[in-house]
Amino acid sequence: MKLKVATVQMISSNNDFVGNCARAEAHIQEAVRRGARLILLPEFALAGYTFTDGIWDMAEPLKGRTYRWLKGVCERQSAYIGTCILEQDGDDLFDTFILAGPGEGEFWHHRKIEPASYEAFFFKGGGLNPNVFATPLGRIGIAICFDTTKTHTIASLRQGRPDLVLLPYSCPGLPWFCLPADRRCWIREYHDTPAFYASYLHVPVVTSNKTGSFASRLPWMAGLQMKVDFVDQSAIVDRHGKLLAALHAGPGVLVEEVETGYGAAQIDPLPPGRWFIPFTSTIRAMMDATFLIGGIRYRLSRRRKMVARRVASS
Repeated sequence: MKLKVATVQMISSNNDFVGNCARAEAHIQEAVRRGARLILLPEFALAGYTFTDGIWDMAEPLKGRTYRWLKGVCERQSAYIGTCILEQDGDDLFDTFILAGPGEGEFWHHRKIEPASYEAFFFKGGGLNPNVFATPLGRIGIAICFDTTKTHTIASLRQGRPDLVLLPYSCPGLPWFCLPADRRCWIREYHDTPAFYASYLHVPVVTSNKTGSFASRLPWMAGLQMKVDFVDQSAIVDRHGKLLAALHAGPGVLVEEVETGYGAAQIDPLPPGRWFIPFTSTIRAMMDATFLIGGIRYRLSRRRKMVARRVASS
């Protein structure tokens, strides 16, 4: 099956839902004008991204304001569009990918399996949950940002046999206090991931990241500031891992026609252990340590529970 897909690389401002919606819709209109039927927005495209409790101000129910906006745009544009929200469910918060279509009841969702690093201070992992959706466009697989680095994610995708895979990101570069070799590795592996996924699954892969600067205090780090840029490169690769198009800097839209369909004639063995992407040992140690510490803080946070209950009652 041939399908025109689009990726959006955009500026996403914290706590600017209206402005982010306007920016996203302008990009979506361009993608539709160029023939796209499936459009990927970045992770937290409409909410923003920060490593502070301010991220909780962006929380919403699964079918909250983002769903309502997304469904309306899908109906107006006759397109399928996906992004991530900070989902409130009971006392908990999740990073949840939502995909909507123009038809009645066309809605699918997948929770990020594990929060990445400092994200663990602010939301919970959904654990293994379905990450391949049967849609009118075919079987669409999802891996959210740092989930792409884990063997359990790609193993789950293989089990679901997707026809195409979407990788939404809010991926900034590593901060100044990381080793230069680690910062180079981080960017290199991010750039290589879509082709890496295509080579294992033999399906086309679409990635979408934000662009611009990222600035945030780091939790439990005595006021230490992280000031970096998002890793500019949203891309579309074909089922053989060939790069069809990439955006390297600034906002924009890519549209390409791809041949979908699960094509793994043979199953290549996955790397041993839980890491799929070959990061340096220091990156892995840093990510695992902040993940564990953040998870403790999340479980003990009374404010997080209060925020979740406030969202639920609003």
